[in-house]
Amino acid sequence: MTTVLNIVLLSLAGLSALGALYFLTKGLGARSRINRQAYSVGQVEARRTTLLNWIRAGFFFLVALIFIGIFAVRPLLSGREPAPIPTPTLPVATPAPEVLPSTTEPTAATAPAQVSPTVLPTSPTAAATAAPTATTAPQTATVSSGVGVWLRGAPSTTGEQLEWLLDGTVVTLLAGQQTADDLLWQQVRTATGVEGWVARDFLAVSEGQ
Repeated sequence: MTTVLNIVLLSLAGLSALGALYFLTKGLGARSRINRQAYSVGQVEARRTTLLNWIRAGFFFLVALIFIGIFAVRPLLSGREPAPIPTPTLPVATPAPEVLPSTTEPTAATAPAQVSPTVLPTSPTAAATAAPTATTAPQTATVSSGVGVWLRGAPSTTGEQLEWLLDGTVVTLLAGQQTADDLLWQQVRTATGVEGWVARDFLAVSEGQ
């Protein structure tokens, strides 16, 4: 849908620019005919035609600028994706050791034996028996701005331009997030190992991570 809208905007801007060029050419032609008119009435008509064509050319030129402006600012108006909610890890409880009482029979020569508890060896702890925890895969995202985006050295629109990331480039999300210039900036790492900052609006977080 984004690609189709970009093509429509650029097409309308191109058609408006062609219309402006067409009427500008007609206006120049009508102006050159002013001095060739033999009568003042013809000169007045030629001037009126020239002015009308220039007004039309200016109108189409303004329309072309409007479409180009919409194409340029549209990515900045797109909604921001919410940050993923981390999944809490529940602690594993360790079972308490079992204590079994043992009794001895009393004899005639000794006083009645006291019951003393016998402590059995503790069972293996959950930490020793638990299966190893699988390593969580790093979260990734895809550049999605329609044309591409700059990887910057600082979270700002004036930050150093490290690398141009084409639309569809996959990057690894890092922990850093900052807000600057009315944008939420995400720290990322490219496949070549370059780390920098990209506006969160231009990233699509991969599903299932």
